[in-house]
Amino acid sequence: MIAKTPTKTRAQRPFAALHRDRWSGYLKTPSGQVSLLTPCGRATQRRFLKDIATVMDCLVSNMCLRTRKIGVVARNGFFLYTWEKIALTCNLPLWRVKQCAARAMENGWIESTQPRGLTMHKGKPAYVCLASIKRITIKYIKLTGLKEAFAAAHAAAKKSIVNKSKLYNKPIKTLLTPITLLAKFKRDKDVLAPPN
Repeated sequence: MIAKTPTKTRAQRPFAALHRDRWSGYLKTPSGQVSLLTPCGRATQRRFLKDIATVMDCLVSNMCLRTRKIGVVARNGFFLYTWEKIALTCNLPLWRVKQCAARAMENGWIESTQPRGLTMHKGKPAYVCLASIKRITIKYIKLTGLKEAFAAAHAAAKKSIVNKSKLYNKPIKTLLTPITLLAKFKRDKDVLAPPN
């Protein structure tokens, strides 16, 4: 089976374009959107809102439509995007992206969980942080009024992931699991495996 090269970039997908269109409307009248106000009810600075819109556009454009995780499906698992990769894509400084992400997390638009792995350091077990799993929330999708569009995109993405599964000869579960967690699970399995 020969892989078809995509004709559209991820940012040109219909769901991402619809999301971008919603934000362009929000930026015209930001005070009309309760979700864009500060916790004390004041309007947010226009420049900060533009940066939040840029970050959210980048996150939605690079979102897996099956799992809502930010990254890309690869042959050996799901490659998670770091905040640094998102900053490069947005063409914003890392500190600004993290500032925008903190506001989005405060609003409940994105979730970011930091899995930990166990490693040996100088003969002693030590925890290391793995790449954080960033995910767009259903609350955000409902808030932007894109629930029906997301449901359609979610269903369409199933066909794509099944085709990739056949192409790579890997189970769908493996393709959608972050690479760092697959490595962690493999190490844990090797430790728990009985000796031969």
